Order: sequence, then C-alpha cells, then structure tokens
Amino acid sequence: MILPGRKGKGVSKGTAKGVNKLLSVIWVAVICSALSVVYVSHLCRQLYNELSRLEQDANTLQVEWGRYLLEQSSWASLSRIERLAKSRLQMRVPGAEEIVVIRQN
Repeated sequence: MILPGRKGKGVSKGTAKGVNKLLSVIWVAVICSALSVVYVSHLCRQLYNELSRLEQDANTLQVEWGRYLLEQSSWASLSRIERLAKSRLQMRVPGAEEIVVIRQN
C-alpha cells in the first residue's frame, strides 16, 4: 500500500511504521522530560525549605552566641571580680609601704 507523501511521491507502509516508531519514542521522551521537570521542581522546593530552616537555626544560634558573650563579659568584669575578692577572700589593695619591687639583672 502506498500512502500519499510530498510532491506526488508515495510513502511506503514500512516508512510509515518507522515514522510512527520515531513519534512514539519522541512522545515517551517528552513524557519522561516532563516528569523529570516535576521531580526536580519538587526537590528544589524541598531543598529550599531545608535551607530556610537551617538559616533560621543559624540566626537563632547567632543570637544565643551573642547572649553568651554578654554573660561572659559580665562574669569577667573587673568590678565584679574585685567585689568577690574583697567579700569572699578578704583581699584588699596593699598600701604603698607593703609593695615590694623586685628587679631582675
């Protein structure tokens, strides 16, 4: 059987089957490509959500670190240390006559 083609030439039945196979392969490739786009979009959304959560965690940790630095500076302040030395250890500032200067050669 001869199928109509261009310029009056006919297309054989075998050629039509080849074209149908090619179209089937292209159709499957298009479907696979569309499914791949959907899958990759889903992965991108998941990864973006994870990134947002990790950025929030990083911000929370940064704030907590700042609080710890403030707490450390308050515990290490000179006035606090001096006050504790006087009250708990009964330390005092030495008088001028109690200070001894040692010189090295």
